[in-house]
Amino acid sequence: MGDIDRLRAFLAIHRSGSVTEAARQLHMSQPAVTQQLQALEAVTGRRLFRRLPRGVEPTPAGRELAEQVGSHLDAVEEAWGQWLGRMSTGEDEPLRGASVYLGGPSEFITGRVLPALAPLIVSGVRMRVTVGDDAQVIAAIDARELDLAVLTSPLDRKGVTVEPLAREEFVLVGAPDVAAELGNLGRGGKRAAKQLEHVPLLAYAEELPLIRAYWQQVFDVEPDVLASVVADSLPTLAALAERGLGITVLPRHVCEEQLATGRLVRLVDPRVPLTSELWLAWNAGSRRSPAVAAAFERIHAVVGSGARA
Repeated sequence: MGDIDRLRAFLAIHRSGSVTEAARQLHMSQPAVTQQLQALEAVTGRRLFRRLPRGVEPTPAGRELAEQVGSHLDAVEEAWGQWLGRMSTGEDEPLRGASVYLGGPSEFITGRVLPALAPLIVSGVRMRVTVGDDAQVIAAIDARELDLAVLTSPLDRKGVTVEPLAREEFVLVGAPDVAAELGNLGRGGKRAAKQLEHVPLLAYAEELPLIRAYWQQVFDVEPDVLASVVADSLPTLAALAERGLGITVLPRHVCEEQLATGRLVRLVDPRVPLTSELWLAWNAGSRRSPAVAAAFERIHAVVGSGARA
């Protein structure tokens, strides 16, 4: 039993806070994980964890060891997995039949992420997708059910790496006939907001989260009306706006095709558009899989550039 195996067990305990959970993640028995920890403590001559009523917490030596070796061991395991994949016979063999577990907002995963991963799907990689809001996706991350996840806000979790993926722009859109009736709204401001007071609003929720943020950013006012239609589906809002039933605020990726073909019109060209950062998250060690590593690279290369304003 080598030091790498002992360190892998140590890091799993450190990141999960539990010997039992570490054993589940490593597909090992709890006594075997405990034995690896005891062997590592014998090598270091230090106690690495203190037992708690529930789980364990690292000692100062344990925290220092995790900081020193964690990222390096992750990098070695990822490189090893990718090398094994390249050594397999056949160009697609390292990926064929592998599964990648993805999570994130439904519209973004459908509109951006899965199209970017099409070459991997064609090569035989199976995609398993969990969609939902940040709370639902984070719950799946915590349960280690996801390899990669897109979030709308950063996450601070032990054993989870999060980095910026793309900056998404939000746009105020309406049908061409509606845009013609409104006239030129310019770059926004309070005068432009007055022109919209009697136009039906299509909203994602009763609280008008996207509309309220856009009005504050672009018009410097609060929206003082109730939505004419509330639907918790952004593509549905885009379809309703296309039919001339009102105006709405959408992430650009949701209505990109309608804007390109003229079925929807961007109503305002603000000096400072409303934007939001998207984040890519993954659990430590998930990128050891060649398929997950390939998906990570595709998402960064295609989505990371394509979604930015």
